[in-house]
Amino acid sequence: MDKKILIIDDDKNVALMLQNYFESQDILSYIASDLQEVLDFVTKTIPDLIFLDYRMSPHTGKDILERLRVLKIKTPVIMMSAYKRREGVFEMKRLGAAEYIDKPYRFDEIDSIIRRYLFDLK
Repeated sequence: MDKKILIIDDDKNVALMLQNYFESQDILSYIASDLQEVLDFVTKTIPDLIFLDYRMSPHTGKDILERLRVLKIKTPVIMMSAYKRREGVFEMKRLGAAEYIDKPYRFDEIDSIIRRYLFDLK
C-alpha cells in the first residue's frame, strides 16, 4: 500500500519543495493551499500524514487543524512554522498536532518524522 502525505501550505514554492522531497523518497504527496482544497481532499482520501503550515490566510493552520478534528480525521498532523512562538506550539499540541517543526526545514528532522509516522521506525 502506498503511503500518502498531504502538504497544506499557501506558499506554493514551499509546498512544491516538500512535494519534490517526498517524491524523491518514493512517497506520494499532494498539495492543498486552502481550507476548501483540504476538505475536498480528505472527503475522498485520508492521507497517512499531514504537514500543515501554521500561518496561512484567510484560514490559519489552527482553523484547518480544528476542522480536521471536527471531521474526526485521525491522521497525524505535523505543524510547520517560521514563527517560534512557544504559546503557538502548546496550542497546536493541545488541538492534536503530533509534532511542531520550524522553518527553514531540516531534512534530517523530516526524515525522522517520516520514519516514525509512516513506517513505525524509531
